[in-house]
Amino acid sequence: MTARKIKAPLSRLTTGRLKLGTVMIAASLSLGVVQASAAGFEVEVNQSRALHLNAPATAVMVGNPAIADVTVLGPQLVYVLGRAYGQTNFVALDSQGKQISSFDVNVVAPSSSTVTLTRGAGQLTYNCTPRCERVAAQGDDIGAFTNTVQQMRDAAGLAKGMATDGGNQQGALATDIGSGNTARE
Repeated sequence: MTARKIKAPLSRLTTGRLKLGTVMIAASLSLGVVQASAAGFEVEVNQSRALHLNAPATAVMVGNPAIADVTVLGPQLVYVLGRAYGQTNFVALDSQGKQISSFDVNVVAPSSSTVTLTRGAGQLTYNCTPRCERVAAQGDDIGAFTNTVQQMRDAAGLAKGMATDGGNQQGALATDIGSGNTARE
């Protein structure tokens, strides 16, 4: 009999905690959107971040698409991609053309796992997860940057050739995204 008396209040307490936890998560998400619209929105370069709008938007704009880009996944969900370091603005409009959201977008350096080595006037950037590998980053020495980008292109070309020809590179396969058609070059 005592076990049943203890179990009932615990189950009510657990259910109450779950409800309270759900309410707190929902409140923090909506608070995050309010903070994003008031104080700005921060995203790391080469990363994307979800942005939930308070109201449905029919149009979204970014001031400088070279710094940040937006992908719309729904009337209240967009993803902001950091393209280059800097600051731009984001504006969302409703179906009547009224502004429902406007704030600054700050694209910042990655917060972890990136190491920048400075040699004289030049710099090299490494991504160290789990081991350090060279990456091309803004501000890197032009020769090292060009070399790294070319190596990435070569590796992507080899991978594409292996995926389309089973390793036999007799021609590259081109795909027209709009029509879904593929053709050999």
